[in-house]
Amino acid sequence: MELMQLQMLIAVTDEGSIQKAAARVYRTAPAVSIAINKLEDEFGTQLLDRTRGHAIRPTAAGEVLVDYARRLISIRDEAIAAVEGIRNIKSGQLRIGANQSIGEYLLPQLTRSFQKLYPGVKLKLAIGYSDAILSSLKHWELDIALVAGQPQDKDLRGHLLMRDRLVAVMTSTHPWAMRDFIPLRQLAEGPLIVLTAKSELRERIAVTFQRFDTPLNVQIETGTLESIKKMVARDMGVGLVPRMCVLEEEARGDLVVKPVEEFREERMLWMVCRRTTLSPACRAFMKVIKSESKALYTGDAKPAPSFPISPQRRRRRGRPASRG
Repeated sequence: MELMQLQMLIAVTDEGSIQKAAARVYRTAPAVSIAINKLEDEFGTQLLDRTRGHAIRPTAAGEVLVDYARRLISIRDEAIAAVEGIRNIKSGQLRIGANQSIGEYLLPQLTRSFQKLYPGVKLKLAIGYSDAILSSLKHWELDIALVAGQPQDKDLRGHLLMRDRLVAVMTSTHPWAMRDFIPLRQLAEGPLIVLTAKSELRERIAVTFQRFDTPLNVQIETGTLESIKKMVARDMGVGLVPRMCVLEEEARGDLVVKPVEEFREERMLWMVCRRTTLSPACRAFMKVIKSESKALYTGDAKPAPSFPISPQRRRRRGRPASRG
């Protein structure tokens, strides 16, 4: 049984004539007759009443089959429309995962820009630690991931999204607020407010303190970057966060942002997908990311700024007052 045969059966039932049905489905009359005969042979019963002098009508078995045939054709048409909608990015779903800093401070703008272009695509967002997000991507639970650190898995491929820096944040009344930069040994005096030990940021901080043989004096650890900023604003300590997380507070003057020379290595943020054929919606979202990632960082299309190096390091290296 083929869908075309069922379409011919429906046409004959509706038109009451082999000739008219043939014109409707753009086939010859003999071709329609052969198709109906094959259906009747397959089902082992007569489907049409061909009594001479009367319009062709379906038998009881034919009426049942025509009813199912209409539903099958309708489902076929729905499937074609659904696939066409996904192909043209007019419908479907896109599952995006992001680590906390990207998820809270970049993803809202990225998804807003995407939905302006493709309002029919439903978005499902997941925010968590980079390792967990990459694992979900590999196991087909996500379509694209935005994380810190280049993926090492051979089944995944990464595209550099942007660069960021870890910085120290404090209130304007803090004793360190007037300094150009904060040495790591100064941070050892604490108290510090940082993310929990499971996060990539906390691991990066701990590794840097260990590398410079400096004690890490954590006063408060918390699960979100927003809570770090709120506690810093209440003078509960100095926070260590990605710079992109405090751009608004820095612009308003709510918090003071200071570079830490030992955190001079840029933090790479990556857009990651599987090494398979990507959906049209996924490809479209990647284009949105590539076109907006720089502007998202600074509010314009200029490259993201870098902090000046310390005067001591500048003298040692003989470099100009700023870099980047």
